[in-house]
Amino acid sequence: MTAARVLVRGVVLLVLFLLAPSARAYPQFVFKGYGDCGSCHHSPSGGGFPNRWGRESLGVTFGEDSSLGPLNDDLDFEPSQPLELKVDLGADVRLLPLFGTDGDGSLGPTLIPMATEIGGAAALGRVTLYGGITARKLYGEGAPYAVASREHWLGYEVTGGVDVRAGRMVLPFGIRQPDHTQYVREDFGFDKYDQSYGLELDVRRDDWSLFANAFVGDLTLAAERQERGVVLTPVLELGGGAGVGLSLLGSTSEAYLRGAGSVFGRLPLSASTYLLAEVALQHLNAKDGDSKLTTIAEYARVGWFARSDMDVYLELGHRSLLDADGLRKTRVGLGVNWQLWSWFELVPQILTEARSDLPARVLAMAQLHFVY
Repeated sequence: MTAARVLVRGVVLLVLFLLAPSARAYPQFVFKGYGDCGSCHHSPSGGGFPNRWGRESLGVTFGEDSSLGPLNDDLDFEPSQPLELKVDLGADVRLLPLFGTDGDGSLGPTLIPMATEIGGAAALGRVTLYGGITARKLYGEGAPYAVASREHWLGYEVTGGVDVRAGRMVLPFGIRQPDHTQYVREDFGFDKYDQSYGLELDVRRDDWSLFANAFVGDLTLAAERQERGVVLTPVLELGGGAGVGLSLLGSTSEAYLRGAGSVFGRLPLSASTYLLAEVALQHLNAKDGDSKLTTIAEYARVGWFARSDMDVYLELGHRSLLDADGLRKTRVGLGVNWQLWSWFELVPQILTEARSDLPARVLAMAQLHFVY
């Protein structure tokens, strides 16, 4: 039996199990009892700079107020309090030492600057302004860096747990996981700089959530690549730390029509272990001619908290291009997510990847993550 079939069957069994018995955030934080993505991030759908509570949550390991500074206000709106401007600033630096081989020769050793971002959020009553700037390398060998903003949006809290946002943001599709290179993210247009301008409604309740976004594309790409469409992601909380979600996306551009969907789930296996899985499918249909492309990608992660600040995990990923002679990739990785200090995270990982018509490759890396 191929690795792909094993992975698909595992995901199907997971979803069926979940539907037979509440997690919206990365499982390693959900299991610490921190709530959903919006509990620790300014964005209700997760990602980006953590908010004050997200930093204070590190007190479980490092002590109270261990990561707070003079410009880390709590931006939550309190109707009983006087109206005042609140500011929460942050920084995020990610470096990746990398070494490996692809069968034809060595890769590295090299140091890749994955992200260098500064920014934050400011709030006045129910209104929040969020944004960050980063150094982005332009395309081409030897190309310089340029200053860019991956996310910036204006949000309004309609009521507790209901927010409306407008601006540039990551679309709410599938699992919001840290590794943007996983096939369920990268191959579906949710890579490092794949954000879209749009209008989003975020509804978060104790037992369910809904994220809905009407988007008009990146607006910095060529006109024929500007996608306009809608994405919906409802999430059902099943209790005991388990949850299941569904994403549906439909879009159009001058070049093609796109439809995509994802089914994902999270399941606690014990007090210190968890399972995370996703199956995603998309279809592209060219408007000029009869060219078509269908992609299916699967992802599974099993994690174990060896310590309160250390998550040891095994990840499996597979992707197939169904209309391109069965081109596929399969990845297996073993890693550790270790929060050494409140401001520093070490993520060493070794992975192997098999690719159709290309040599297999083995990579060893250790992400260095500095966050404030």
